[in-house]
Amino acid sequence: MFDSFYPPMDWDSFKHQWPNSQHSQWIQTQDVRWHIQMFGQGPTILLLHGLGASTHTWRGIAPYLSQHYRLLAVDTPGHAFSSTPHKEAATFDRMVQSLNQLLKSIHIWPDIVIAHSAGAAIAAQLILSQYKMPMPRLIALSPAWLPLTGLTQFLFPVSAKLISFNPLSAWLFAKHLSKEMVIEQILKSTGSKISADDLFFYRTLMQSPAHLRGVLQMMSAWNLGQLPDQLHLLTGPVLIASGECDKTIPIAQARIARHQIINSQLEIFNQLGHLAHEEQPQMCAEKIIHWLNASTTPSQKGH
Repeated sequence: MFDSFYPPMDWDSFKHQWPNSQHSQWIQTQDVRWHIQMFGQGPTILLLHGLGASTHTWRGIAPYLSQHYRLLAVDTPGHAFSSTPHKEAATFDRMVQSLNQLLKSIHIWPDIVIAHSAGAAIAAQLILSQYKMPMPRLIALSPAWLPLTGLTQFLFPVSAKLISFNPLSAWLFAKHLSKEMVIEQILKSTGSKISADDLFFYRTLMQSPAHLRGVLQMMSAWNLGQLPDQLHLLTGPVLIASGECDKTIPIAQARIARHQIINSQLEIFNQLGHLAHEEQPQMCAEKIIHWLNASTTPSQKGH
């Protein structure tokens, strides 16, 4: 009934401006039509963005990583150019299942996963759920692994969750976000200072009712379940990286996770916020590549 208020983002209108669009393709799984980008050569890195973002978030670090690795970046269900699943399929567990279906359909299991914020929760659950598969090395950027209000405040005020049950809420919210100042204030609240070029992509996303509906749907259904108590089961090498100025997920949360995961290392990005990998992509890429070169390759047996 309300679908006419939420037309999908028009790829033809944005493909000439969207980062790495020449590598874009679409894969249909049971619940989702996934927008993915795959390029580069070498061991496969799966890239999972955070709440409210898209594949664009990797535009800065991708050129450095793709020199050594094959990159697989995806738009989370309901975000950007991936379709929005039915409400019943928008839960945390169903998103993980759908992602696993995607990987199976393209016959890929990643050697490495780099994931940001809520994407790091999806990554951890994916790895733990596929216990018969080799455990990928995991780089978690400001991971949202523990219950906290910051997750629902990233990009959107708490009130957004309260109105997520109104079928027109995302449409109304997109109208509110047509104001440039509002978008800038929301991004500033993450503790990051991003460029005008990066601001363009967030402005485009946050003014799309379809994208906002997907984000609000994800927020309203977000439930980590047993994941916070199972982090110690991540036995493969794990790099946890957090921005010193992150106002969304405090460094204290990263330190807790560091103590739970035995084979992990904590990296603090000085003077950077929640979107550290967008603020200083070259530095972040160099840190990641250095850690990957130094870390032990996990066993090829299941975990």
